[in-house]
Amino acid sequence: MKRGKKIRINNDNCAGCMLCVLSCSFFNAGVFNPEKSIIKINKNDKTLKFTLKITVGCKMCGACVEACAYNALGWEDENTVN
Repeated sequence: MKRGKKIRINNDNCAGCMLCVLSCSFFNAGVFNPEKSIIKINKNDKTLKFTLKITVGCKMCGACVEACAYNALGWEDENTVN
């Protein structure tokens, strides 16, 4: 966890590759299993776009941020209002 930071989500950049989901589940549960991940990806079948959601239990470890190759996840100041 980066002190004073929170995870920023930019859904426009999400490619749906699931690297963030798999890294989250591995870092937090020791397995590559999307159901064990704290971050979730949903696909809108009409627009074919993806939406990321961080669910309850996130420790802000940053495994998902480090895994994201598309800059859909990053760090921002904790006090930033979206």
